[in-house]
Amino acid sequence: MKKQTTIIIDDEPLAIDVLVNYINRFPEFEILKTFTSSIAAFKYLNDNPVDLVFTDIAMPQISGTELVKLAKTKTQFVMVTSYTDYAIESFELNVIDYLLKPVSFERFITTIDRFKQNILIPQSKKDFTINPSFYIKEGDEFIKVMVDDIDYIEGMKDYAKIVCGKNYYLALKTLKSIEEKLKSFNFVRIHKSYIIPLKKVSQYNNSCVLINSFEIPVGSSYRNNLKKYLEDNKL
Repeated sequence: MKKQTTIIIDDEPLAIDVLVNYINRFPEFEILKTFTSSIAAFKYLNDNPVDLVFTDIAMPQISGTELVKLAKTKTQFVMVTSYTDYAIESFELNVIDYLLKPVSFERFITTIDRFKQNILIPQSKKDFTINPSFYIKEGDEFIKVMVDDIDYIEGMKDYAKIVCGKNYYLALKTLKSIEEKLKSFNFVRIHKSYIIPLKKVSQYNNSCVLINSFEIPVGSSYRNNLKKYLEDNKL
C-alpha cells in the first residue's frame, strides 16, 4: 500500500518535534522533510509531490495561508497555529483542518481521519463549488458543515444558529455576513431573523415556508422577493 507523504513547516523546532512524534505513530504516513523556512518549503513543494502538508501560519517571508495560495500542486494542507484569527481565511482555502497549539494527540487523530476520508473522495468532488462546505468553531474544535445539509439559519443576537436536520451549530457571525457567503448557493433572507436555501422549500404561503418539518416565518418586507423567485419556478 502506498504511503501518504507529508512535510512539516514551522519556525519553532519544538512544534515540529511534536508533529513528527505524532505522525510517526501512523505507519501509513512517511515524513519526507521538515522545514523551519517557508521559502525552502515552497521551493520543495514546487519540485516534489507531497500528499499532506502541516504548516504554521505566522511565519516570516511566506505565511502558511500564502503558501496554500501559491501552491500549484494537489497537495492538501493542515494549518497549525497558536492563533484563532486565521481560521475563517484558512477554511476558505479548503484546508483539511485547523489545529490550535498545543496540539493534543487525540485532536491530531481527528485530523488524520479527516485526511483519510478526503482522499477516498474523487478530486472533482472536493471543489467548493461542487460540494460546498464551511467550518464552525465550537470551543477549540472546528466542525465541518456541508452547505447542502443546511435547512435554515436563524439570527440570535450575536450568534447565528445553523440548523441541519436534528443538529444545529452556533456561529459567532452576523446573518448579513452569512448571507453574503451563501447567496451564490441560492440562500436568501426571508425574514430579519432567517435565511433559507430556496431549493429546500416544499410549501409556502404569504406567512411562512415549509422546509422538511420546519415552519419558518416570512417577513412582510421580504415577501415579494421570495414570491417572485418561487413563482418563477413553478409549473
